[in-house]
Amino acid sequence: MYKRYLAWIVMFGLFVQSFFVPGASAAPAYYEDIQGHWAQKEIEELSALNVYRLKYGYFHPDNPVTRGEALALLNRVLEGIYGPLETAKPNTHVDQRFSYKQETEQLLANMRAMLDIQTGFVNSFDPGESMLYYLHLSERGGMKQPQKNNIDWWLSSDYLQKPLTREEASMILFHVLAPYKMRATTLKLDEVKPYYTGYYLWKHDPKYEDTASPYAAAISEFYLFNADKNFDPKKQMTRAQFAIVLKRLHDLWKRDTPQQFKETQLRQKNIVNLFLTAANQAYVQKDPSRIGQFFSKDAQESLEEIAPLPLHDYSGSLVVRKDDSNPKRLWVTGSYQHTLTGNYQVEYSLEQEESSPYGWKIVRVNYQQK
Repeated sequence: MYKRYLAWIVMFGLFVQSFFVPGASAAPAYYEDIQGHWAQKEIEELSALNVYRLKYGYFHPDNPVTRGEALALLNRVLEGIYGPLETAKPNTHVDQRFSYKQETEQLLANMRAMLDIQTGFVNSFDPGESMLYYLHLSERGGMKQPQKNNIDWWLSSDYLQKPLTREEASMILFHVLAPYKMRATTLKLDEVKPYYTGYYLWKHDPKYEDTASPYAAAISEFYLFNADKNFDPKKQMTRAQFAIVLKRLHDLWKRDTPQQFKETQLRQKNIVNLFLTAANQAYVQKDPSRIGQFFSKDAQESLEEIAPLPLHDYSGSLVVRKDDSNPKRLWVTGSYQHTLTGNYQVEYSLEQEESSPYGWKIVRVNYQQK
């Protein structure tokens, strides 16, 4: 009892300090029921990354994670690495009463941007919408393509508050990681939907003895789940178990993102496009903290002169050049077209910056109207 009381005193002191001491870090999370738990480290690390927003009290690590909560947490991990990539749009298939509706819609917008950037063109296929549809099918005979699609499907708040199974988690993660898997091939415009359909029809060879579902097999290369011969597809995931998966996913993306700048010319171009897309979203939303993550002070002064003109559009044409005199600098020229301003070109100078999630920062912006 005394130790618990002392812990609360320390936590409160740090909380107060974070408001009154310049530069003080936020108070660390303290959940009473994870002390000594096997997932304590991962839960606390995710809380420090603001994936978990509640910083005190009870975490309930052994309670089931819900479907809707899983979607929101997944988006927080994604945005923690890549940042918001696109403005979310209202989705009529998701219950208005669902508490994580906006975060789910933001996840869908981010997923679509990632697919378009990876393929190099704007797709009619919507991976996030499809992900929600197959989540809807989970209790209706399995997440396999039906003979006839139901255009009036809907995800109620009650449905999204039910426990998430391992198979449902694998399906959701497959859709999020599909652009990552597509790096190994070059898909044409008419090949993207069939790529996903091959999984929806369960045409891929199973990996595990207890399920023919292709989703678990599709993401096995990322080692997010502990599974050997059996996957336990119908087993509900606890909040602690899902925290482990999220932390592994975060670490995967964190390692991979800066590395893509050193890969092939196509991969470098794609990651630069993703980086500029996130930077543009910060510019559009006028978010000072995220603008500071992507733009140097000099570049921010240029933005003030450019605003409110459009900046980057991931459907534009990019040319990426190395700086022969400085290996830690890249030059990027983007050619764009906008309905209001017509054709324009933006030249960006990027320099390596460890504090940036991407490992790079925009230090110069030169805007030219064509």
